[in-house]
Amino acid sequence: MTTYTGTQTVTNGFYLNTKTFSLETLSQPGTLPGTELDTYRRVPMVAMLAAAPLLGLLFVMFLPLVGFAMMLKLVGTKVAAFAANLSTQGVRVLRPSWVPALAFLTHSKPAAPAKTDTTEPDAWKDDVEKKLHQ
Repeated sequence: MTTYTGTQTVTNGFYLNTKTFSLETLSQPGTLPGTELDTYRRVPMVAMLAAAPLLGLLFVMFLPLVGFAMMLKLVGTKVAAFAANLSTQGVRVLRPSWVPALAFLTHSKPAAPAKTDTTEPDAWKDDVEKKLHQ
């Protein structure tokens, strides 16, 4: 296989870009696409005729495997996200929401108890006592 660079004028044939592994087909003499940094190799017609059935066979064999691999990756990411969420929720349940030491460490004065005025007469209390004593 002969080596060529991009923008070089070549004859018709098949040319393989060694950087991107793309195949360029020229039906008539012309210039190769790309820059001078791109390298191409001319692929003989006999090699292309031999490689075409093998590439088709590889495509047919590995296409289902690619589908299964994509499905397994999707299911795996969903299971991993579910497990992470489940573990987060489990830890949240185990963590107490009331911390008794926190009230002691605040250094604040305790609240004063509410004062009830017992000097006013309670009408309901008096009514109930009258009914009970009768």
